[in-house]
Amino acid sequence: MSNHAGCRLEQAPTVVEAGLIAVDEHTSIECWVHGISAQHVEITVLDTSLIPDVFMLTSSPLDPLKVCCTLWRTDEMIGARYR
Repeated sequence: MSNHAGCRLEQAPTVVEAGLIAVDEHTSIECWVHGISAQHVEITVLDTSLIPDVFMLTSSPLDPLKVCCTLWRTDEMIGARYR
């Protein structure tokens, strides 16, 4: 995993939706989901250090729940691919 804010995933039409990241079975973190494509997603959270490298993401455009693997992160954004 690298820390590449400039390394954006293939661009999809910009749709921003609220989402939830399941950190564990008892903890969820709110996020904004955008940059959605068939294989990748970008999310914005207040503090990416709270998000593990592999996480579950749910949002209305993503059906069903997606297991995601982090590709890159900044302080507030994560680029991930679906497992």
